[in-house]
Amino acid sequence: MSAQTPYTSGSFQLIDLSYIEQLSNGDKAFEKEIVQIFVEQIPQDLALLKEHFAAGDFNKVKQSAHYMLPSISILGLETKLKVELEALEALESAYKVLKRHIETIDNVCNTARAEAIELLHSYA
Repeated sequence: MSAQTPYTSGSFQLIDLSYIEQLSNGDKAFEKEIVQIFVEQIPQDLALLKEHFAAGDFNKVKQSAHYMLPSISILGLETKLKVELEALEALESAYKVLKRHIETIDNVCNTARAEAIELLHSYA
């Protein structure tokens, strides 16, 4: 791997850079900007999702899950969270199951955020 791009789409446990790399057409500044937005936005998105769930506002849970899709998708996380996101969109599962789905989304997104921060440090 080169000094400028030590990470490739297969370098991480969770995030997948192939979509960003395709969009950027080699523009590392663009890639860095997109990753930075994810790092800044995902904690807020997760906080809202958990807040709405705790308040029992399931319409807002559904909206929050839908709103998170672009952020999740850009780093290739949608396949890892497909079951959980679909369950939150449908809201047909039991409360305990939905709660587990939110915990999974939270764990995956926080781990992906840590990987994204590591990636940001690698950009020249």
